[in-house]
Amino acid sequence: MKKTIKIFACSLLMSLALSSCEDYLTSEDFDAIDSGTFISNVTNAQTAMNGVYSTFYMDWTWRGEIYYYLLFATNELEYRHAQETYIPLKNFGYTPEAPWFFGYWRSHYLTIGRANDVMTKLKALYNSSELTDADQVSIDQMIGECYFLRGFGYFWLTRSFGDKLPSHPQYDPKGMGVPIVDEVIATKEQLIKSRNTLEECWAYIIDDWKKAYEKLPATWNGKSVGGTNKIGAATKGAAAGYLGQAAMYYGNKIFPDGSEQSGYERAKYWFEKSMQEGNYSLVKDIYWNFDEAHENNSESIFEIQFDNKTPGYSGSYTWRLLGAEPSFWGTVNVSMQYVDKFAGGNNLTQALYDDMIANPGTYIGGLPNPKKAFPLVVEKAYRGAIDQNFSDRFAFFESYTGSWDALAEEINNALASQGVKRFDIRNDDKKWGTADSKYVMAITKASAKDDDPRMYASFYIPNRDSIRNIENGEYTGYSIYRTSYYGYKKGIPNDATQSWSSMGRPDNDGHNSINQRIFRLADLYLQYAEACWFTGASSTAVEYLNKVRRRAWGLDIDTPSDKDFISGDFFEALVKEREKELCLEGQLHFDYLRWWDGPYGACTRYASRGFDPTKHHRLPIPLGERQSVGLGVLLQNENY
Repeated sequence: MKKTIKIFACSLLMSLALSSCEDYLTSEDFDAIDSGTFISNVTNAQTAMNGVYSTFYMDWTWRGEIYYYLLFATNELEYRHAQETYIPLKNFGYTPEAPWFFGYWRSHYLTIGRANDVMTKLKALYNSSELTDADQVSIDQMIGECYFLRGFGYFWLTRSFGDKLPSHPQYDPKGMGVPIVDEVIATKEQLIKSRNTLEECWAYIIDDWKKAYEKLPATWNGKSVGGTNKIGAATKGAAAGYLGQAAMYYGNKIFPDGSEQSGYERAKYWFEKSMQEGNYSLVKDIYWNFDEAHENNSESIFEIQFDNKTPGYSGSYTWRLLGAEPSFWGTVNVSMQYVDKFAGGNNLTQALYDDMIANPGTYIGGLPNPKKAFPLVVEKAYRGAIDQNFSDRFAFFESYTGSWDALAEEINNALASQGVKRFDIRNDDKKWGTADSKYVMAITKASAKDDDPRMYASFYIPNRDSIRNIENGEYTGYSIYRTSYYGYKKGIPNDATQSWSSMGRPDNDGHNSINQRIFRLADLYLQYAEACWFTGASSTAVEYLNKVRRRAWGLDIDTPSDKDFISGDFFEALVKEREKELCLEGQLHFDYLRWWDGPYGACTRYASRGFDPTKHHRLPIPLGERQSVGLGVLLQNENY
């Protein structure tokens, strides 16, 4: 909950059945478990509840590094850094020894461990006859939060480390899932657990979320419990929404929630329950889902709360990890593969052509010589393209049919005659002669037309956006973003503070306060549309896809428009809509795994980057964890 959930000190964590600030499955200090009297009233119950939510602030999860796993896999992001910890995530170079997987595994078990401990103590308090009726309701709702968060932890673990998703053609319910720990850990022996079956794991997740659905309120309505504002806490709508997500992995298979219906049928049912209970609505501007001013808005189903401005709270580290300026912060850029999905075509107007010739510095940054070369490229390669319409930047690039090597010589000679010595445009531009040439990219960016507006909420766009300018570690106002690549924008402020020392927070350098929205209504609408399509409710499916599309173009979501999908391949349209709406949010990787071997599945999308379908549909069980538990007890996934 914003400005409420605190990062706890180690001493308090131990009273919550944990042995260190970093680890859950460790062997020390099990005698530090509290006797059971710690949670004695609603106030300290809420304090303990905050401690469960605070596991989301770990380095390996929504503090930021989880996006390396989710967005490198899909190639939404490209890595520009040399940190060996993350390089294997770029091209499926996974090994069980990698420290990233060890931290990722333990972070989710940390959530589970705290949820187990707090739930046990809450149940004891609930049954103690020491509460007022109102307090008993509050405690029961907190128990619902524990069920939700424990199910959430197992959902991520099972999808990431379980042998196969239920959507996989060779899914075996008896295959290996992850170890289920449903008790407070008091002895080392309790940690020596083998992997439960996938069937058991999914049943456990579903049961936890069904119990959460029964106990949680539809809304907290700004309610304060134990001195804590409950904004951002799990709700009935979130539990139903995640049950719908789980059901999507079953598709036409029976969903094991006791209904005897297919996954698509139950997804439709649970998504409708979520919409009904949550009373959600799409916000007017998609960017409101990624800024600080509109957190916990009407579109939010579940989001991770961050605040780096107040001592005792945690900031997001995404600005440092993913920020738009790798020369100072940041380690990534958005791949052109995903930028191109937003393209509507190109048209080089006469006015734009004239301005490029007259003002090259507006379109291309860097040293003087490239600025002198740029108008020559425009004139000699694309004068013949003026006022023609092209479907995309590749068609525009190919409109020049001459020799790029001959053009390079012509430009080099022209610059030499102007007194520019020892300049070769091919050395200046390593992608010369391709559509990714920095000169061609500058032209196509400027001549783009009818681009999907969501690109402006998703990417820092060269020569369009502004970011805070830093020179020699000092701020010097704002400057145009002039790098040759698109930057990650969702949840990344353009005015992030480099140093919080002036506010007494030197420990929070590189952090920001923007919440991470990890499940929002537009995502649910598109999954609901997919479920409707595969259960025969085609008109409803089309309408919910179009609601998302209309909002993207600033139109009334309930009024038919010229942007609507009307006919054609619905599933293709749905995939493209999810890619544009949810790009950079960490949702698409599990979509591609779920769709698996079709034209939009992981087998196809990832094939060129080292993806092995017999191996990389799940992560390796961390070697360090197997060594702690026992190599013969905690078995490895096949082919690792």
